Amino acid sequence: MDQYFRRNTIGISSVEFCWGLGMPVVVESAFLQLFLRNLGASNFLIGLIPTLFSGGAAVFALFAGTLTGHIERKRPAVIAVHIAAALPILVFGVLLAATGFTSSILLVFFCCYALFSVGVGFILPIWQNYLVKIFIPRRSISALSVMWFSQSVAKLISSYLVLRIVEKYSFSAAGASMIFTCVGLLFFGGSFFFLLTREQPVSDGKSAPARRSRLFQGFGSVLHNRNFLLFLGTELEFFSLIGIISFYANYATEHCGIDPALASGLFVAFTYMGGIAANVLLGWFQLLSLKNKYWLTKTLAALAVPLICFICKPWAFFLASFLFGASRSTRSLAYPPAVKRLSGQEDATHYFAVAPLFTLPLSAGLPLLAGAVLDRLSFMGEGSYRIVFLSMAALSALSLLILSRIDPAALQPELGAEP
Repeated sequence: MDQYFRRNTIGISSVEFCWGLGMPVVVESAFLQLFLRNLGASNFLIGLIPTLFSGGAAVFALFAGTLTGHIERKRPAVIAVHIAAALPILVFGVLLAATGFTSSILLVFFCCYALFSVGVGFILPIWQNYLVKIFIPRRSISALSVMWFSQSVAKLISSYLVLRIVEKYSFSAAGASMIFTCVGLLFFGGSFFFLLTREQPVSDGKSAPARRSRLFQGFGSVLHNRNFLLFLGTELEFFSLIGIISFYANYATEHCGIDPALASGLFVAFTYMGGIAANVLLGWFQLLSLKNKYWLTKTLAALAVPLICFICKPWAFFLASFLFGASRSTRSLAYPPAVKRLSGQEDATHYFAVAPLFTLPLSAGLPLLAGAVLDRLSFMGEGSYRIVFLSMAALSALSLLILSRIDPAALQPELGAEP
């Protein structure tokens, strides 16, 4: 019996509500694109943002898995890494308020963002394993749907607030420092809601060194798990979509005549509405199998790309943002349970740790490549964006072919299994 289901769901949802209020500013953010452009950043530098984020997640996730995979009770580690990731954003906000836009502010921002990315790298495997560890398998998707719904609602609220702040302050130092400082405080304070959660670790009677040894051996077993490796191949769509989301706000404002305030606020608002719809229908109501959830939302997201390439109207961007949000939210919802099921193991920390490393060429390379191509083809104007976006859509279609090769039975939960 999952006696802590309600308490744990409230705990993780409270954390994600606070973090969701800050994410529209720092993760795949239309605001961040326009903020950096206002500081004179090139497309290559803007493309460096998701590359830093992915690189930190890939490299330091491996360290996090190694350092914590043997720990039976993981809640203190989950709280600690969330706090560590919050501090660089808070520091940047305070420094920006104190110094304004100095000549070195871009360098300061990228240093703080790199540290934030390192923190996220430590967070991901520990947090993802914790999420599936504190719920029984057949109820994990329901719990995660509530958590992601909470985060999406918070993102929706935040996107409205960002819209109003940008309308009032534009991209001034005062307005930007206010935003980054508030985000850092929300990340920091929200981390403590993990104290509401309870875990029921399974003690196997082995010593910590023995468990650590088993973890190292587990890294090799990943290479022999065909379904898991194919599953990582479907991440091609996820990172291709990042290559579009990282630049489509600039495309809309520079070539489609859309107001920057609308792009920085409403684009993300529709993205989060798509996420909410996916969480309710595919998560809480459990419509479709895990594999078919991916099929539906990835296909719709790929079809939305030609829409913004050839129909340069606000409604096209809003609809595409909605479908992008549904696809990304489905991935966030299904990823932890899918990895745990495909691993076939009770503690899947090493699977969560090595996955970002295996996908690093995609996560780091695609956004950076997209930015470099946009800079090189800048003489083509809007044509450069269309070339990049349609290329990313083609890669998304390839991920659907990879998805078809995964054995559906491998993604089914073991009913009745306890954490």
